Amino acid sequence: MRKEPIPQLGVALTLLLGLLASLSSCYVEPYHEVDGYYGDDVYVREAVPPPRTQVIVGTAPGPDYVWVGGYWSRYRNNWHWIDGRWAHRPRPNAVWVDGRWDHHPQGYRWNHGHWR
Repeated sequence: MRKEPIPQLGVALTLLLGLLASLSSCYVEPYHEVDGYYGDDVYVREAVPPPRTQVIVGTAPGPDYVWVGGYWSRYRNNWHWIDGRWAHRPRPNAVWVDGRWDHHPQGYRWNHGHWR
């Protein structure tokens, strides 16, 4: 006696394979530097794209939050815009100093933002 395959099992396997394929190609956005992640020093030869001009800031979630602007980041040889966000001050009068790309003989170098 020959058993027929269960149709639900085939559907489940197809969905599982599709999910695994999509996970292998998902893009993970680099951290915003206000979160404390600092990569290695980055030098690039080409000029940095101009900053984005359309920014929706909205209302701060509380009185101890400051707006930390977005910036261009280099990831896998491509430019990626890291959106700005509201960040909680680490101390009452802390001020966020935005990071910036400075021109050097080796190219453009990222100077990390920091709390002052």
